[in-house]
Amino acid sequence: MKESIYDNMTRCEKEVADLLKEMGIKWAYEKPVFVWDENKRPRVWAPDFYLIPFGIYVEVCGSKNFNYDYRRKIFDKNGYT
Repeated sequence: MKESIYDNMTRCEKEVADLLKEMGIKWAYEKPVFVWDENKRPRVWAPDFYLIPFGIYVEVCGSKNFNYDYRRKIFDKNGYT
């Protein structure tokens, strides 16, 4: 049986994916972006959604065990606001 992209999503990500689908917005899941971290080390991160028609990334903040403030700081510093 073929694996679905939805199989790897969290519950919150699935809800966002369903909403985007309802709205007719095309998206890519976990499209990688290049960033420099706070120590100027190169990193490749994958925000949850890339909204193709708008050219913007969306990070779903659904986990209490993840430092979203740090991630936002690094994204902002790299021009991904």
